[in-house]
Amino acid sequence: MVENQFGKRLKLKRSEASFTQQELANQLHVSRKTISSWETGRNRPDIDSLTQLAAIYQISLDELTGNLNESSPITLDKSVPSKHPATIINIMIVVILVERITQLSTSSGLLWIDFLLAGAIGLRLLVSRYGRRVINSPVPFLSGEVIFGGAAFVSGWFRLFYMGAGLNITCYVIGLVVVVDAAVQFRRLVKAHR
Repeated sequence: MVENQFGKRLKLKRSEASFTQQELANQLHVSRKTISSWETGRNRPDIDSLTQLAAIYQISLDELTGNLNESSPITLDKSVPSKHPATIINIMIVVILVERITQLSTSSGLLWIDFLLAGAIGLRLLVSRYGRRVINSPVPFLSGEVIFGGAAFVSGWFRLFYMGAGLNITCYVIGLVVVVDAAVQFRRLVKAHR
């Protein structure tokens, strides 16, 4: 039972990091079957592999192995930026795309929505696995998120670009959500570096 729980935790952490078994195996210089055997509980990784896994997932060994208890505080490695959950951005992209397709507006309004869609896709690329490898800091993402959210909020609030009411409300709500998310992410970043 314990082995199975540990394997489930390894699989969960791998899926949270958006790695396939093969991609993780390549990073650890082991076979895909080895990763599979760890996740099914047939085998356990050695201490070197555990250390590498914790570094790849940007978590502590205690968190990886499930050895956290109430008396041991969680310590964050301040040199590693925290990951941003991409769920909000994914939802935002879908909402913008659906609104773009379903709403009637002027050409300048539709062009603005296209610009917002491109900006949202750019933000999503920044928090993707590849974006995190290229840019090892959350600051560009947070800056982009504030600029994107502010522009969307202002355009919706002041009814810029002669958009229809549906697109105005969409811009306003998306801008508000993104600015609040940026504030939450900034607060987490400041807390982690204290």
